[in-house]
Order: sequence, then structure tokens, then C-alpha cells
Amino acid sequence: MQQPIRIISHANKRLYADAIPGHFATNHSHINYYVDMSEIKHNMSMALEAARSIAFHFSAVSVDTLLCLEGTEYIGAYLARELSSSGIGSLNSGKSVYLVEPDNNVNGQFMFADNLRPMIENRNVLVLVNTASTGQTLSQTRECIEYYGGRVAGYSALFSNLSELDGKPVVRLFSGEDFPHYHNFVRGKDCPACAAGVPLDAIVTPRGYTKL
Repeated sequence: MQQPIRIISHANKRLYADAIPGHFATNHSHINYYVDMSEIKHNMSMALEAARSIAFHFSAVSVDTLLCLEGTEYIGAYLARELSSSGIGSLNSGKSVYLVEPDNNVNGQFMFADNLRPMIENRNVLVLVNTASTGQTLSQTRECIEYYGGRVAGYSALFSNLSELDGKPVVRLFSGEDFPHYHNFVRGKDCPACAAGVPLDAIVTPRGYTKL
């Protein structure tokens, strides 16, 4: 792996991420950059800034529940507070917003325990993820919400290579355009590093990466 490149968010100049060039494998694809959001997810002031930037886009959207994935729970807590604040003229002013995280079954599908189902059923659910490179995680999340009788109120991501999904915009703090020559490839098919015999540098998980 090479030295990281510091990138400033186009949505909020107080936010930054480190892009590490290399050959990485995720659950859904191979990527040539690992986009490290650790500071935004774990630094209190950065998490609050991220929440404020995302909340701005959903002030006119009714949100009952925040569904947080991939280590975004701290940001989600601030986001719930920002959405329910009376100071931003939100539809959710004064509302008590639920904050949930799904489990995974043996097939890798999202599911909710029975005690959490009432927080999804007949609720407007805003999705918050760390990364949306291919849209597969967001689509899987939508299917889960609809299965439990909820409605997707919107999509948000710290980093997303997608600008919209299912006719809804994906609110993002960083995009592939922010990183020089960012690409993601279907595993074993289009990855030029694999074709050239370049070994993987690391495996990417929702919580970070592990070097090989």
C-alpha cells in the first residue's frame, strides 16, 4: 500500500478522509482506494459536523427511525439529535427518533429482532452507511426495511459512488469524483490488478481493513 492522500469533503470543508491507494477487496467488489473514514466516525467533533451536513438535506423529510450500518452509530446519534432539533425548521422538530442497527443471519441477510420490529414497521426510515460503492448494501437495506413493513425515507453515506438509488438521491459527504482515478471492479472479472497478477493488499470490512 502507498501513502494516504488527504481529501477534504466537498460538502463540508471541516471534514476530511484519507484515501489509501492499493489493491483491496470488499464483500462486493475490488477497489483501488481504501477510503478511511475513521476520524469522521470516531472523533466527536468530526462526527457532529458530519451529522449536521447530512441533516441539512433531510430537514423537509419525515424521519421516524435511523438505520445505521458499518460503524456509523455515533454519527447516527448526532444526526437524530440534529433532525429533531427545533433550530433547523425540520419536519422532525421535537420528535424522538429511533436509532437501530440490523443483525445478519447465516445467509448474510439483514434482519431485526422482534423487539426492534415496531421501530421499523410503518415507520419512515433513513439509511446511513459508511460506504456505498456498488449500491448493493443500500439495495439490501431497502429490501429489509420493506420486508418489515417500513418505508425508506432516504439514503445517506459518508462515501458513495452513487448519486441516486430508486429515484432517491444518496446524500454523501464524499464521492468517487473526490479521489483521483477511483475505481471499483466486479471481483474476478474487470479488476486490472487481478488481471496483472497483483496480489491483494488488504481485505476491507465494515469496520476497517486487514492487511494480507
